[in-house]
Parts: sequence; structure tokens; C-alpha cells
Amino acid sequence: MTRTQLARVQTRRPTIVARRIVGTPAEVAATVALVRDSNRLLSMSEPQLIPGGSRVTVTVRFLDTARPTPASARRRVNRGRVAAAIAVPTVGALAAVGYLAMQLVQAVRAAFPAIAGGVLVLIVIALLLRRSGRCCPGLHCPGCGH
Repeated sequence: MTRTQLARVQTRRPTIVARRIVGTPAEVAATVALVRDSNRLLSMSEPQLIPGGSRVTVTVRFLDTARPTPASARRRVNRGRVAAAIAVPTVGALAAVGYLAMQLVQAVRAAFPAIAGGVLVLIVIALLLRRSGRCCPGLHCPGCGH
């Protein structure tokens, strides 16, 4: 037997409990049917109408078997699993971003000489095309007359 089965073993004798049920006729009938269907109903009184309304009252005697209360409807969430469900995708995303950043840095380092050479050529062209005074500095434009 498991621990759960051992905990559910009934060790005490059932006791007789009397309860008064008050409600609409449908509510009272549903409650009595619930006790009767569980095979614990011993006796019940005649339904009596409460003056001034549509409510009735019934006294029911039944066996209290002291069953353990059912587990709550709210499930318990294992916090470790929730943390893992959050941490694993986050670490994966950070690893992907880091990998892509390293690829970008390596691409820039590999292309740096070509980029530097292109910038140097553009600087030289800009210096040659710069106008100093009245005439062009060496590259002749069609309207300068050189």
C-alpha cells in the first residue's frame, strides 16, 4: 500500500448526523438526492413550507463516514517546473543573440581592411574635388576653362 492509500483507510465508525436543510423545493430535493445516492441516508422528515415565502425545510438523518475532504480544485504548480519553463527559453534566446553578435563582430573584423581602404579612397577623392579659390585643383570640370 502507498502512503495515500494508508491515509485513506477508515479507522473510526460512522456516526449519525441530523441536519436541517432549508431552500427552494428544487434545492432541497437535490441535496436529499445527493445524500440518498451516496447510500448514507437514514431518514428524513416531511417537507414543510416556511411561512411567507417559497422555501421549504427538511430534517435529514444520515451516516457521517468521515471521508477525507476532496482535493481542492486549484492545482498546485511545481515552482521548479515553472522556473525551468521560463529559464530554458530565456537562456536559449540569450545564447542565440550572443552568437549572432559574435558573428557580426567577426564579419566587421574580417572586412575592416576593405572598409578602411574604401574610406581612404573617399577622403582622397573629396580632397581632390575640393575647390580652392577660382580654379579646380587638378581635376578639370567642363566649365572651368583649363
